[in-house]
Amino acid sequence: MTKVSAELPLYEEIAKAYEVDLDYGEIVAYLRALSDDALGALPYSMRARIHRYKIEGDLLTYSIDQFDAPRTVIANDTDLRARIIHEYHDTPAGGHLGREKTFAAVSREFYWPHLYKWVRNWVRTCEICQRVKPSPSSQAPLRSLLIATEAWRSISMDFIFGLAPDSQGRTGILVFVDRFSKMSHLIPVFAKVTAADSSHFIDAVYRHHGLPESIISDRDP
Repeated sequence: MTKVSAELPLYEEIAKAYEVDLDYGEIVAYLRALSDDALGALPYSMRARIHRYKIEGDLLTYSIDQFDAPRTVIANDTDLRARIIHEYHDTPAGGHLGREKTFAAVSREFYWPHLYKWVRNWVRTCEICQRVKPSPSSQAPLRSLLIATEAWRSISMDFIFGLAPDSQGRTGILVFVDRFSKMSHLIPVFAKVTAADSSHFIDAVYRHHGLPESIISDRDP
């Protein structure tokens, strides 16, 4: 898996892009001022989510809750977003991995609305990925999944390993994705899965969203 270095000019471009982004520019202005006037300037829908954002140096970060590691927010800049997905998918380090693994790798470091859809469309239109995609005759028959009709009633769960170690030496993530909204929770884990990791489901999913009706996982360790 690739990881974009903080020493690259990319991070300077990310910080600069906030200045011309109407939504994230206002969030950055509020977090730097922390004044009632700056808060009042935010739309109501944005004020309701402002607790998810923080300023770290020149960068804006986003996390859903205390269990979600902060991720760098990418402004509404098509070139920046495409560059990031290119680095995590198209380069030799990215390895043209599939949709789910590419999404897990990108969303571990970055956040922007509809990120899953961006990755899905990118992989779907990747010429190399389509060229090496197994033919239907070489695959076992698949059962159709029921369509999710309500948030957090049906979720997918997967472990992704082989990532760059974080500050505590964890090289994997446990990914919970709501199949309806595509909202995700990413939990850093060690390479060796233990019984204690089962508590992540309680902390990240059950306490916030209740018990789902179905859990789908096809890449268990």
